[in-house]
Amino acid sequence: MAYQVSEADLYITDQAFEEIKKYDPTGADDFTLGLISVMLIAINREYEQLRLGYDKNTVLEAWACRNLLEIAIFVKWALLLDANAKRLTADVAVDGTELFESMRTWLVYQEPSVNTTEIDETIRLGQVRRKLEGTTGESHLEVSALAKVVGITEDYKHTMKLCSKLVHVTAWPLFHRDDEDEYAAFRVILFQSGARYGLDAYNTIRDYLSKPKP
Repeated sequence: MAYQVSEADLYITDQAFEEIKKYDPTGADDFTLGLISVMLIAINREYEQLRLGYDKNTVLEAWACRNLLEIAIFVKWALLLDANAKRLTADVAVDGTELFESMRTWLVYQEPSVNTTEIDETIRLGQVRRKLEGTTGESHLEVSALAKVVGITEDYKHTMKLCSKLVHVTAWPLFHRDDEDEYAAFRVILFQSGARYGLDAYNTIRDYLSKPKP
């Protein structure tokens, strides 16, 4: 049995995401519109990876599928409350300092005498921003917790399980080539699911902007 997305469905999906590229959000304050613009860029970026992965690489497609789901979760959660939107933008500094702290630890492990002056300064600036934004001592947002808030825990759990199996080198990918027939069915469900998550995020944004604001 041949597993593939029809050319007609691929065309329709491509056109739907072309609409997202051209979408010009209006109907909110500048802060919210800025956040929405970032989200729309992320949706398009991950769809491009999903599309490429469907054609050529299941691992890339799986990463894009899970990323689109996580973007959809962020969108739904951030647009629930103004406080959520502000917390999401503040998470840039939280996540960033964690990232550079991890990089510094890794570098020192690799080469104990390495000069970390520039990374130290980046981390210091991140901590300054965190203090201003009130996130000192907090950890980065956990998408699994946000998924529970927006009511899509089961979808999150099952998608993460499948995608994790595909993107990590366990026994299956070690012994099976990506171009073998076993991966064909995966590619279809990953593409359809990833596209659904991206369009769901987009529709959430449009619905939010179409509602009257107080």
